[in-house]
Amino acid sequence: MAKTTRKRGQLSLEEQHFIKNNFHSLSIPEIAESLNRSVAPIEKFIQKNNILESEDQEQFDTLKNKLHAKSFWQEIVRQFDSESGELTYFENTWINLVKQFREDVLPAEELQIKQFITIDILINRSMKERKRHIAETEKLQVKVDKEYDKPEDQRDIAKLTNLETQLSFARNSIASYTNEYTKLLNEQQKISKDLKATREQRIKRIEDGKSSWVGLIRMLEDEELREREGKEMQIISMATEKAKKNMAELHQYEDGGVDPPFLIPENLEQET
Repeated sequence: MAKTTRKRGQLSLEEQHFIKNNFHSLSIPEIAESLNRSVAPIEKFIQKNNILESEDQEQFDTLKNKLHAKSFWQEIVRQFDSESGELTYFENTWINLVKQFREDVLPAEELQIKQFITIDILINRSMKERKRHIAETEKLQVKVDKEYDKPEDQRDIAKLTNLETQLSFARNSIASYTNEYTKLLNEQQKISKDLKATREQRIKRIEDGKSSWVGLIRMLEDEELREREGKEMQIISMATEKAKKNMAELHQYEDGGVDPPFLIPENLEQET
């Protein structure tokens, strides 16, 4: 069997458009096979034109605009500081989570994601403050030790008392922020568990709907699924009526006979 000769040379405009239009639906080897090309020039074109990056950026911008259109976004803007990067952190985390869920997120799940990110930002704040107090504790400890290194009769008792008070306060703050971190982390893990359970229930509901009547009823309790199924049923009904109408019309067969293919009383009434 003769070996297939692959096209060589620069990609044509038609080939470039084909790659861009089919990048999501076909693999690189499949694109190469369709264009009768080797894989190398296809990969080179994708890398050179940053198709992956541009697609990701387009999806990022779309999801960001959708987030800004949410009813709760203005509250997020008022709650978090833009200069410290908290708003940007919220946006990036939101987009990455929604992408992880393949953009299949219900309103109730959106609120859970919002709570999850909010707690995450509060955890970051708490840990930053904890770090600041640890650094302050170390500085105060150096000053206290320096004062105690002096002969007892040369120590500044008032200064030493003040330093030890500050040191005690800083240590208590570290413990307080550690406790706050633990509490926030537990709340975040609970939301994460609830979100996972919610999504698992949705998936199970869909899977049950494929195997049982009760499962189908449960699946239809999902508003979006119910609406989608209703539209599909309406389309099927319209297609059925159109097919019945076509089948009720007179048709001439090979033997010369004329009759509607679909014989029902209504057709016979039309003939009479």
